[in-house]
Amino acid sequence: MLNPHQFTVNDAWIGFRLNDAPLVTERDGDFDCLALMDAASCYIVAMEMYSARARGPSTPESRRLLQQGQDRAGTWPSKLLVAEGQVPDALCQEAAR
Repeated sequence: MLNPHQFTVNDAWIGFRLNDAPLVTERDGDFDCLALMDAASCYIVAMEMYSARARGPSTPESRRLLQQGQDRAGTWPSKLLVAEGQVPDALCQEAAR
C-alpha cells in the first residue's frame, strides 16, 4: 500500500480517473475525468475531461494534462503511478515521451 511519506513532493504523481460513471451533460455529451495527484502532498496538480465515448484522452488531451501538472508543480515527476486498466495507455505513452 502506498503512503504519502514514501515520497518527496513532486517525486511521483498518481494518475487516476475521478469518476466511476460518466459525467452527463445535456449539451456536450458524457465525459470522464482524469487527474494527476502528487503522491507526497496529495495535491491535485492537473485534471482533464474527455469524451466518455473515447477509450481515453487523445494525445493532445494527454499532453495538456501532463503540461498542466508541470505548470502547477514547476517540475516533472520522476515517476507516474497508475492503476492498471484505470488510466489509458495514451497518457502513459505521452508521459514516457
